[in-house]
Amino acid sequence: MANIRKLVLTRGDSKTYTLTFKDANGNPYCLKNWVVFFTMKTNWELPDAQASLQKTVTTFADTTGGTSGVAYITLLPSDTSALDPGEYDFDIAVCTNQNAVYTVMKGKVDLEYDVTNSTGTAGTA
Repeated sequence: MANIRKLVLTRGDSKTYTLTFKDANGNPYCLKNWVVFFTMKTNWELPDAQASLQKTVTTFADTTGGTSGVAYITLLPSDTSALDPGEYDFDIAVCTNQNAVYTVMKGKVDLEYDVTNSTGTAGTA
């Protein structure tokens, strides 16, 4: 069963979610050839083609083929800057290298308004 969560994001902010996949004995899975999906929709019943945001991760933290079991879902400012503030349905699903699909987390995202809309430029000291 998927974990039910409430996430809070500010529109236009950067955010990285770190996921670690382990078996029942605590050993990390090899994520080679896995796909991780992060999907946000205004209504969970909408088809994926109408998702407000969908990130697909196929490259994993471990350069030796994903043997650390770690996946990063990175949201960039451009991923949410054009979305309306409000509540969205989300899930995180994985497709394993054996084509099994699992929803590992789902729930609601509160996308909060942002005040500063400038990305600026990083300065030098």
